[in-house]
Amino acid sequence: MSHIRYPGFARRGLKISHLRLFAALSHTGQISAAAETLAISQPAASRLAAETEQLAGARLYNRTSRGIELTAAGDAFARRAVRLLLEIDETERELAEIQEGGTGRVNVGSVTGTSVEHVLPAVRRARLEMPRVAINIEVATSDILGEGLVQGNLDFYLGRLPLGHDMRLFEATPVGPEPISLIVRGGHPLLRSPRRIRERLSEFDWVLPFEGTLMRTTIESALVAHGMKLPAKVLNTSSFMLTVMTVSRTNAIAPVSTAVARFFANDFGASGAVVELPPVLKFEVEPYAVIRMAGRELAPAARRMMDIVSAEIGRTR
Repeated sequence: MSHIRYPGFARRGLKISHLRLFAALSHTGQISAAAETLAISQPAASRLAAETEQLAGARLYNRTSRGIELTAAGDAFARRAVRLLLEIDETERELAEIQEGGTGRVNVGSVTGTSVEHVLPAVRRARLEMPRVAINIEVATSDILGEGLVQGNLDFYLGRLPLGHDMRLFEATPVGPEPISLIVRGGHPLLRSPRRIRERLSEFDWVLPFEGTLMRTTIESALVAHGMKLPAKVLNTSSFMLTVMTVSRTNAIAPVSTAVARFFANDFGASGAVVELPPVLKFEVEPYAVIRMAGRELAPAARRMMDIVSAEIGRTR
């Protein structure tokens, strides 16, 4: 009869509490804050940190005037700790889905354009194939979605890799660039002189995301590259609904995903309230992808949902 052989860490007594502490330290950078997160005393957190170093046989952190600074070994340990804790949560979730007979929950993230083009059609199909599964959709920018993925709040998302994270944490399946269109209200003055659209763009107010965002940078770079003036009057907002409402009731111009522009022009609201300007420049945001945590096992419902989304992408692309 063969005996189970435990890995070194488990044999030496590594506990979930050690993993939770270093996962917390990676976010807080302070023993006191990590202790508060775990609802334990600061001395107890300090003992766990010392025990973890002893188990690892390596220096995992240094104390500084600002708190705790993880060493390269500590950063690696914390990164693995986050992944292991997520796997434990996913194990509980998968067992619950099995016991409940095909029920469960899937958390999907998406940037705005892909939510209309790919996620909504995939959800319609999933409702037929997985009627007992609750599907939650979060629409946000890629940095917010990436953080949600790392924290375990999302199973996967459609967007770009988030800045400020170790790229080795993620597994990305490329989809392609996201075309951008300009939208205006029906009856906009530019629609009466389509041949002069390009030269008159700077005459009107624009609704744009905040400076430094991917969409804003893409639009402004394209205008400058073609020797065109940047908009003189800009309403800065991160609200998509405010963007559409402003465009529909004023002479403002706004860039949105082409999929979204056509959805609003053809399928939403009063006919002709928002229309797509004839293309005068080629605007494309950098390629996006289907992104998940590398090495993280998805629960059955989440795996099936990702397959449905991938199939929808293949169909439309």
